[in-house]
Amino acid sequence: MKKIVAVWIATVLGVVADAQVVAPIRDAYGRTVILHGLNTAGGAKNSPGHQPWIQEKDVEREHRDLGWNAVRYLVFWGAIEPKKDSFDEAYLAKVRERVKWYTDRGMYVIIDMHQDVYGYGVGDNGAPEWAATYTRIKNLIPDKWPWWMQNMEPKVIHSFVTFWKYKKRKELQDHYIRSWLRVVDLLRDDPYVIGYDLMNEPHGGKVIKTLAGGFERQWLTAMYKRLIPAIRREDTMRYIFFEPRSFGTNFGMPSHLPKVNDTIVHKMVYAPHCYMKFVDIGGDYKPKDKKSLAKWFRRRDRETQMQQSSLLLGEFGLSSQKKDFDKYTQDILAGMDQRQASWTYWSGDPGGWGPLNRDLTPSPMMWQLLRVFPTAVAGQLVSFHFDPAAKIFEMEYISDDSIKAPTLISVPRLSMGDTYHWTVSGAEHYIASRDAANNNLQIMVSDPHARIRVTIRP
Repeated sequence: MKKIVAVWIATVLGVVADAQVVAPIRDAYGRTVILHGLNTAGGAKNSPGHQPWIQEKDVEREHRDLGWNAVRYLVFWGAIEPKKDSFDEAYLAKVRERVKWYTDRGMYVIIDMHQDVYGYGVGDNGAPEWAATYTRIKNLIPDKWPWWMQNMEPKVIHSFVTFWKYKKRKELQDHYIRSWLRVVDLLRDDPYVIGYDLMNEPHGGKVIKTLAGGFERQWLTAMYKRLIPAIRREDTMRYIFFEPRSFGTNFGMPSHLPKVNDTIVHKMVYAPHCYMKFVDIGGDYKPKDKKSLAKWFRRRDRETQMQQSSLLLGEFGLSSQKKDFDKYTQDILAGMDQRQASWTYWSGDPGGWGPLNRDLTPSPMMWQLLRVFPTAVAGQLVSFHFDPAAKIFEMEYISDDSIKAPTLISVPRLSMGDTYHWTVSGAEHYIASRDAANNNLQIMVSDPHARIRVTIRP
């Protein structure tokens, strides 16, 4: 009886040994892939040209010193199609150039069609001005309120509702889909463009309908049913990253999104965001927030299982000036590791919440985000864990000798230095070597179905 109770408790907490992710992200070799990286970048929302602040040397630093293998790269409908029926090819060319800075280094790129507060015509970013409605209504929400409260503005609500009510103005969603297809056509031949995040933080406009579930069950589901098949007619290889509603779900409330279907098996990634109430707008991380975070994880666990997908935490973040910001960050990252899930931190902009100060030196947040982690596993990943205080990494996996590529473990140079120790056990025939140029440890196992244990320490 005690054993049954223990297994039940472990199941509820999501820590059952040897738990296997329903549908892990896989690379072209069949290896299980874990993604760590940044959102690049928040400053592009309203900057001239809508491009991030980065230069190629900044991408090289991420690759060479920080050990991250992914980026969630922001693009905007309003930048792609600023005028109705006219794509901005100069903008798209710059997107392509910057995406290649990452992919030329073997870093994965998730293309995020970003919006906040609907779009440019009603005060923020995303949809083009021509796709907004009631733009001349005077603002009612004070600027001192949290930015996301701008979603309560009447002109924002009306613009969202008009977009989601497809029969009312079909051309809005049709043009959104067309803009997505232009991006797909631009980037689908790059093997390191790993997928498309369909819409950043979808919001229904009407708060009651959104919180009650009608928005996700009806409007958002209907849009996904139009957009996903359209993308699949052009690209069957990339992953589809899809999000639940943002309002409430980011804080830890349950999503009402039904199962999202795809024409391709196991190419879907559930990509919610995590911003604890009041912590995201400057509050300290308190014991009650730790309980709220645990609830956020439990609800995302249920939703990921229902969606039969893997999990990407598309956004999370906090000011490093706040009390216990390090505990907050480590609680999130440990929870993601426990679930063999991927993450992209908000955001890569220098200063503020960023991992870099304005002079591009590491900020306090940088040291929380640098972790040893498996980037590609040739077999079934059983578990992995990183102790940030001791800088000790442990991993178990079951080898698959049919995969003709090594297991790769990222070991960030900035935090671990140029020398570190490793041990590999559980296999009779293996080769382990350090790839200094690419910041990783490579392990090639020829034993079939061996239970491999790896430890890395300073």
